[in-house]
Amino acid sequence: MDGMDLAQPLVTAAQITVAIYLFAQTLPHREHFVVRVGVAVAVTLLVVVASTWVGDVAMPDLTGTYAYQTQFLVFSAVLVFAVGVVVFLFDTSVWPALFCCTAGYTLQNLVSGTEGLADLLLTHALGTGPGLAELPLAVFFSIAATCVIYLGCYLLLIRKIERDGLSLVEDKAMLLMCAVVILGVIGFDLVNKALTAAGTGFSYLVALRLVHAMVCIFTLVMEYELLYNRRLQMDVASVSRILADEEKQYRVSKENIDAINVKCHDIRHQIRHLEGAGQVVDKEVLDDIAREVDVYDSTVKTGNDALDVILTEKSLLCEREGIALSCIADGAALSFMDAPDLYALFGNALDNALGAVQAIPETGRRSISLMVRRNAGMACVHVENCFAGQLTFHDGLPQTTQADTTSHGFGMRSMAHIAEKYQGTLACSATDEVFSLNVIMPIPEG
Repeated sequence: MDGMDLAQPLVTAAQITVAIYLFAQTLPHREHFVVRVGVAVAVTLLVVVASTWVGDVAMPDLTGTYAYQTQFLVFSAVLVFAVGVVVFLFDTSVWPALFCCTAGYTLQNLVSGTEGLADLLLTHALGTGPGLAELPLAVFFSIAATCVIYLGCYLLLIRKIERDGLSLVEDKAMLLMCAVVILGVIGFDLVNKALTAAGTGFSYLVALRLVHAMVCIFTLVMEYELLYNRRLQMDVASVSRILADEEKQYRVSKENIDAINVKCHDIRHQIRHLEGAGQVVDKEVLDDIAREVDVYDSTVKTGNDALDVILTEKSLLCEREGIALSCIADGAALSFMDAPDLYALFGNALDNALGAVQAIPETGRRSISLMVRRNAGMACVHVENCFAGQLTFHDGLPQTTQADTTSHGFGMRSMAHIAEKYQGTLACSATDEVFSLNVIMPIPEG
C-alpha cells in the first residue's frame, strides 16, 4: 500500500467531513471542542488507513471481486460513524446529527457524481485517451467541483438552515431519510460505477448520472422541507398556545377591570358621603384620593368591550411607567373579530410597544400612539412608538431582541396569524427610530 492508494479515500473523507460540518456548524459545541476535534480527526485517519490496508493488502478480494458490495457496506458504516462523531463534537441529539450526516453525505455524493460524469464525458470525447482520474489536474478539478457545488448548496440551502435553526430536528422521519441516502444515493452511485465498468452504452451512462444528480438534489430539498415543516409545526403549536393563554388572560383582565370599576365606584360614593356628612376630614386628602380613583376608574370607551378592556389595562401600565399613550379608536369597526383574537392582537402590539419605549432614556420620546378607523370597507389599525437601537427584519417581521429566541418572538407571528385569519394583512416598518405597525382587515358586509 503506497501513498496513492490513500489519496482517494482521504479526499473522500475530507469532502464528507466538510459537507457535514457545513450543516452542523450552527449546533452548540461540547466542552473541550478543540480536543474533541483532534480526537475525531485522529480516529478518522486511523479508520481510513486501516480500512485501506485491509482492502489492498490483507483482503484484496474486498476491493477486487467484491468491490461494490464492500463499498456499499463501508459507506453505510461510515454514515453511522459520522453520526457518532457529530454527537461527540456537538451538544445535540441523534436526530439533528442524522440530519447533518445524511445531508452532508448526499452533498458529497453530488460532487462525486459530478466528477464521474465529467470523467465519462472526457473519456468519450478523447476516445481511447485517459479519463479525468488519470490527468495531472484531476485533484484541482475535484477541488474546484467541490468548492462550486458546496458554495451553491450553502447559498441556496444551508444559509436558510442557519437562519431558521437546526435545534428543532426531533423527528423520527430522519430514519427514512437515512434509508433514502443509503439506498437511493449511495446505492445508485455504486450501480452507476458498476455499469460503467461493465461497458454500458455512453448515452445510458450519462442519463443515469444525470438522474443520480437529480436524486441527490431532491434528497437535499426533501431534508430541508422536513426541517422547515417541523419548524412550522412548532411555530403553529406555540402560536396556538399563546392564543389560548391570551384568551384566558382576556377573561381574567375583564374580571379585574370590572372589579376595579366597582370598587372605584364604591370609594367615590364614600368620598361624597364623607364630604356631605360634615365630618372633620382634610379636603385635600379627599381630593388626592379622588384623583387616584379617577386614574383607575378611567375606563376607555371605544364601542368594543374587548378593546376597552385591553386599552384600559395598558393605559394603567403606561400611567405607572410614565409613558404617554394616545388613542383614537373606533372599536365598532372591529366588531367582527372574536374578543380573544382582538385582545391578543392589541395585547401583543401594545406589549411590544411598551417594551420598546421603556428602554428609551429620554422622557420626551416615551410615547405610544394607537389609531383604529374605517376606510373604504376596511378596518385599519395603526400603532406607532419610538425605540432605541437597531431592528432586524425577517420575512417582513421584526426579530426579537431577546437572547432566548425559542420562547420569544412569537408575538409578531401571533398577530400576523390573527390578521390572516380575518383575510387581512400585517405590515411593519422602522424609520428614524420610530416603529410602525399596520393591520388592515376587510369588514364583512352585513
